[in-house]
Amino acid sequence: MSELTQGRAGARVLLWAVIVAFVVRVVVRWHSGAADFWVNGYTFFFDMGRNIANGSGIALAGTPTAFRVPLYPILLAFLTLGYRAFFPIIVAQSLIGAGTVWCTAQITEELFGNAAAVIAASVTAVYPYYVVHDTALQETSLYTLFTALTVVLLMRVRRIGSIPIAATAGLILGAAVLTRANLAPFALLAPLWLLVRGRSSTIPWQRRLLTFLFCAGVTALTVSPWLARSYLLTGSPTLSTETGLSLWESNNPYTFSHYPLESIDRSAEVAFHALDTQQRTELDALRSNEAEVDHWFLEQALNYIRQHPWQTLANSGRKVIAAFWILPSPRRGFWPDLIYCMSYGPIITFGVYAMWAYRKDWREHLIFYALFTTFIGVTAIFYGHTNYRTYLDLYLIVFSAGLFVKMWQTKKWTQMLLKSKASEIVP
Repeated sequence: MSELTQGRAGARVLLWAVIVAFVVRVVVRWHSGAADFWVNGYTFFFDMGRNIANGSGIALAGTPTAFRVPLYPILLAFLTLGYRAFFPIIVAQSLIGAGTVWCTAQITEELFGNAAAVIAASVTAVYPYYVVHDTALQETSLYTLFTALTVVLLMRVRRIGSIPIAATAGLILGAAVLTRANLAPFALLAPLWLLVRGRSSTIPWQRRLLTFLFCAGVTALTVSPWLARSYLLTGSPTLSTETGLSLWESNNPYTFSHYPLESIDRSAEVAFHALDTQQRTELDALRSNEAEVDHWFLEQALNYIRQHPWQTLANSGRKVIAAFWILPSPRRGFWPDLIYCMSYGPIITFGVYAMWAYRKDWREHLIFYALFTTFIGVTAIFYGHTNYRTYLDLYLIVFSAGLFVKMWQTKKWTQMLLKSKASEIVP
């Protein structure tokens, strides 16, 4: 089969993978029903979206807030116009999930070729966790797409040195940060990858520097209006006023009272009830300013860390293990946990091995190392549930597909060589 024919066949399979991804996500979510969607989702996102649609701005309980970055609530406002419209959300988020499948194929093809791209896209299309959670009332699917699209664009910038694509990558990277704030450490590192010269790169350093500056600059410009709003609202230019709260939830004597087998929220409830009278009085006095409340929780967390340094270090390891473990956090029940284990287990096993096997291409893979190391760092300091980590799963799928194709091709060529040698021996 010619290379052109293989390319066309691969494009057809990719198209079908994208279509299947969309249809499967709509059908599964439609089958689970609207009641499950609203009950088991993060309803505060919809509350924020409804306030935006009603003209109240980015607010909770009628009060302007910088509690969470705004892009997903803005999307919900656009899709629902403030009404509990179930169908537009699941259709839009299914399209987002299908877009992630396309990005997976682009990344894999760039690294490992067309055959691996077809495999990676097909796996991502039916990956159980993505199928279910891409249409949940949470920002995960949008965040995963923006992060993957950023990687696609950055890879192309490194290949051709395009300044417009570098600027676009910066825009999408900024959008990803405004979808989930814990991507900020990666956003600081990602543009630096454009400065690293690839093994076969012919792009001069001046061009690489320009692409870095445009990417980093547009990222900063994209995020800066939100930081300015946060400063005007709270007196602090912060991405989120839950940073201190999250740090305290994950660094107090009761962090592991329920987490990771159950939600960190259960552990936080225990910790709240354990606050003494003086702490409650201090907290009540700060209620009018969410940034000051967040700073109070930050101080409580730092005090605990200073008083328990070795326990904090040990707990950091437990958090990272929980985020990458072959059973979900929190647990969902026997059958959901089994499906998760059977699908995620092979991906984490082969994906990590494949990343090690391709370590000689470390310059080209630095962007993936940055994704994983920044997530591990944030998780060790704060905490991580399974849905926090799943935006990384597609990269494990990418490397697994690349290794599978390499092993298959090596075996094929070995068999051909053995047959050739045998024909020389037999008269």
